[in-house]
Amino acid sequence: MAETLDIGNLLKHTRLFEDFDADDMAVLARDCRTQRVARHDIVFNRGDHADGFYVVAVGAIKLVLPGPHGQRKVIEFFGPGQCFGEPFMFINRPYAADAQAMEDSLLVWIGKPAIDAALDVHPHLARQMLAGLSARLHTLMCDIETVKLQSANERLVGYLLSLPRKFDRTRFPCSKSLVASKLGLAPATLSRVLRQLIQDGLILVEGRDVVIPNSVALERQLQAA
Repeated sequence: MAETLDIGNLLKHTRLFEDFDADDMAVLARDCRTQRVARHDIVFNRGDHADGFYVVAVGAIKLVLPGPHGQRKVIEFFGPGQCFGEPFMFINRPYAADAQAMEDSLLVWIGKPAIDAALDVHPHLARQMLAGLSARLHTLMCDIETVKLQSANERLVGYLLSLPRKFDRTRFPCSKSLVASKLGLAPATLSRVLRQLIQDGLILVEGRDVVIPNSVALERQLQAA
């Protein structure tokens, strides 16, 4: 049985629904449900029917492409307030990747009829979803360019510079092995490049935290490659 939670309260902090009033949210919530998933649990598998999409309320989810020989390629990470699964729902095709919890998470599932009805009432929602899907496509194009055309050093430096930063500190959103998968690197290669950047005085690594004392110097490293 689905857990009884205030779905409207969970969704009101999501950019997608920030303009919905209480009545709108109540209507949307009728066709939604919450889902708790433990770390490593599968949310959906590649090939499952995509009859809705998910919003992360708490936790973190990764999209993964399974390979023929057991290898798994990380496509993207999603945190609180972010949506995943909607491209497959809109084209009425099965999910093309696995979704797996990176930590204990709380999700809100929104069925296609609910979002179709919301789009009829709130045309601006279509613009927001289109912008989100376009941003996702841009990210995927950049990832393809990174994996196909850049060296290991360029991939990691570019990734570090793309992460949200507070003063001189940023943080890997997940384990280094998952970061390596996203960047198309072997974990040993990622470790080697990290060590070199540390030896060059460009970064400090403290667990998942990364200190960038001079971002200009790090950017120069990328431009010189």
